[in-house]
Amino acid sequence: MQRIQKLWLGLTIIGPLHMAEQLMFGIDEYYSIKDLMGGYYAWFAPSDTDWATVVFITIVWTFISVLFYGLLRGGRALLAVMGLFAFFAMQEIHHVIEAIAKMAYDPGIITCIPYVYVGVLLAIALWHEFQSQRGVRPNAQPRIAAA
Repeated sequence: MQRIQKLWLGLTIIGPLHMAEQLMFGIDEYYSIKDLMGGYYAWFAPSDTDWATVVFITIVWTFISVLFYGLLRGGRALLAVMGLFAFFAMQEIHHVIEAIAKMAYDPGIITCIPYVYVGVLLAIALWHEFQSQRGVRPNAQPRIAAA
């Protein structure tokens, strides 16, 4: 579990650096999120935007509360929550894909590489911890019974 804690700290440090890189060189993701939110608000009448905002905040807060509950619960619930964050870190590889597609710098590509790397290491550590909680030793060689 110490390795998981250290890797989480790594993501916590790299994350703000990743956002700072995007703030300095362009926030392409902001427009994607803005478009997504515009699509969400399109589901509601213009007079219901306050109501739509409260519904959205309620959904987000409930999701965050469930994450915190999983962390407090510990065990496999904690591993699942940490796995979600590892997945989130790994999906930042989209910066590399976008840079390759446009053959140009994509804001966030420099810091996404260590962020994705630590996310992969976290996912591996979580898998090993999950296996050890199940009683399976990671990297264990299968035993062959002597005849």
